[in-house]
Order: sequence, then C-alpha cells, then structure tokens
Amino acid sequence: MSTIGLIAGGGRFPLLFAESARRAGHRVVVVAFVHQALRELEATSDAFTWVKLGEFGKAVAALRAGGAEGVVMLGGVTKARFFRDAWVDAAGLKLLARVAVRGDDRLLRAVAGWLEEQGFPVLDPTPFLSDRLAREGILGRRAPTDEEWADARYGLELARGIGRLDLGQTVVVKGRVALAVEAIEGTDACIRRGGALASGAVVVKAVKPQQDRRFDLPAVGPDTVEVMREVKARVLAVEAGQTLVMDEDEMARRADRAHIALVGLAP
Repeated sequence: MSTIGLIAGGGRFPLLFAESARRAGHRVVVVAFVHQALRELEATSDAFTWVKLGEFGKAVAALRAGGAEGVVMLGGVTKARFFRDAWVDAAGLKLLARVAVRGDDRLLRAVAGWLEEQGFPVLDPTPFLSDRLAREGILGRRAPTDEEWADARYGLELARGIGRLDLGQTVVVKGRVALAVEAIEGTDACIRRGGALASGAVVVKAVKPQQDRRFDLPAVGPDTVEVMREVKARVLAVEAGQTLVMDEDEMARRADRAHIALVGLAP
C-alpha cells in the first residue's frame, strides 16, 4: 500500500480516482481547491485540506503531513475564478515568477516541476482510469449525419491546432466553420458561446499534441451533454483513447433523450 496525494479541481474525476485508489488499497491524501472541488471528496479520503488557488505552500504542507509519496493532479480549474478567489502565498509568488508565459501547459509543467522539487513525484493517473477512456465509434444510439461527421473530423484538426498554441481543448463547429474555440472560460462556456451562434453545432474535444498525461486530460460527462442540450448542439465528438468519459451510461442516456450523437474519433 502507498499513500497518494490528490490535488483536486472541479468535477467528478477526482472523486472517481480517490474511490479507485482506495479500493486498490492505497491511502489518498486530498488537497482540494475552494469553489472548485466537490465536497464529497472529504468523505472519500484519508486526509483532506481545502486550499485557495495560489496557496502552494499550504498545499505542500498538507501533502507532507499526510505522508504522500507522490501526487496526481485531477479535475478542472475555472481559470476565470483565479482573479476572484486566488490567494497567492509566498511559495506561489516564487513559483509564478518562474513562468513568463502562463498558458495552461506551461503553468502546469511549472507546478509539476516545483512539486517534484518538494519531494512529490507527479504521477500519471490513467492506470486507475484506463477503463474510462473514450472508445472509438458511436457511443450512444444516434449516429451523426455525413455532414456532421465531416464537421467532427474538421473540428478534430482544429482542436489539435489550438492545442499546439496551448489554448484550450474544445472547439464548436458547423459547416466547417469554427464558431468558438476554448480559452480561459472553459469547456461549458465555449459550448454556450458557439451554440448561441448556430443550432445543430458539433462540439469536438481533443488532447493537446504536447499534452503531458500526468494532468489536464480532456474529459466529458453528463454535464457536458446538458450544456449541449441547452444550446441545441447535435454532436459531441471526442478523441478516442485520449479523452476521459465520466459516467458513460448516464451520459449516453441523456444524449439519446436529447437526440445528440456521441462519438469517439480515432487519433
């Protein structure tokens, strides 16, 4: 048995990871971001600490006190909240001073490098979550039309393109026209922004070409489908074998009810 540190952002994946790790006999020490992580994590951990965005010193102290031997970083962080919720401590100021350009990947790699300097190797979480990666093909009952398939394939190329620029992972497309690309606002806001321009859009999510699999893997779930239903989007296409799918059965049920096609695209 080992003790694994979990730095938790929003969504259910941190919770699923904690459940899987504890079932496998590991202890899980959780450091969770305020206004981001689920409160249910408190009951699914062996030690638990809330921190604000930027409280790097407090986070490391909690991991050390809990006996963590390595750490995983899971769950989304609504970056727009950084300007409202952040409380950058002395360790955080030193870390941020190292990063001249604070795009997603550069910042995450800087955080990972700093954690390793503090004695906490950053681990790849996928061995615990491999059964939750998207399968290739149609995941629900509805199949895309030929036009939607064409948009999905174009969207995959576009998503990889913005990924190379270290922006987001999601694009919204219709008729081979990009309606929205993800930036600081996050996936749901990107879908709403693109969906407001045209109904029947195709949403595509892909891993960044340079993505470090230790953190920030693309993820979708039932909530993604609900946002798509709101704006009358018609297809959710994700990169197969690279995208984490949360609660796939429930996600497929909601998509079927909303007549939304779910597909896994080959890398």
